[in-house]
Amino acid sequence: MAVTSQPQSKWEMMAAPQMIPGVPQGLEYLSVLDRVNVHQHLDLFEVMTGWEKQNKYRICNSNEQQFFYARESSECCARMCCGPGRPFVMDIEDNNGQSIIHLDRPFNGQGCLCPCCLQTMEVQCPQGVTIGHVDELWSCWVPRLQVRNANGEVMFRIEGECCYCKCCAEVPFRIFSVHGGEEIGQIVKTWGGCREVWGQVQSFYLTFSPGLDVTTKALLLGATFLVDFMFFEHKN
Repeated sequence: MAVTSQPQSKWEMMAAPQMIPGVPQGLEYLSVLDRVNVHQHLDLFEVMTGWEKQNKYRICNSNEQQFFYARESSECCARMCCGPGRPFVMDIEDNNGQSIIHLDRPFNGQGCLCPCCLQTMEVQCPQGVTIGHVDELWSCWVPRLQVRNANGEVMFRIEGECCYCKCCAEVPFRIFSVHGGEEIGQIVKTWGGCREVWGQVQSFYLTFSPGLDVTTKALLLGATFLVDFMFFEHKN
């Protein structure tokens, strides 16, 4: 697996946990976390010019110690013409630049009233090994998604609020198990202040209930990025 260099960072890094038998390499971080913070990188060139660049994100624990770094890979023409509906792949790397999770979002149009334009994303860990999919469900009122495992079985549903364009407030997307219906976590978009207003960058936190396995956590982390692009990414 190729190793890429990350930009020099002033942020504190999370110490790597010991390897756990049976846990995919790199996901050991998620085994000890019940909350993950996701912060989009602010690109001043993009802010000043309006030229859409590839998104990058810091992924941290609750103490803001970075353990993953995500970088989008997409075509310039797609970013400028398709905006938030663009197809892309995204590699989520550890602090050594080793790819841990690979996301693949194909182009599928956009339109909440058109059932043939529903969004989907494949989650791989490691790259080439599919662990599940995140799919948009048709709804004309509230945002709804489902999370499927590698066998195509629906495990969770994700439900937002009818008004998700809130100013100065958190926007929750609640995650429910399809087996029993209990809430097992949330994807929450936080208010970013000036960074959000002028820089159009977003921050999220993702919470897990106790007992979730690392593969499920990796799937829900992937779902966070689809939520971002579908509901909060804006075309410059």
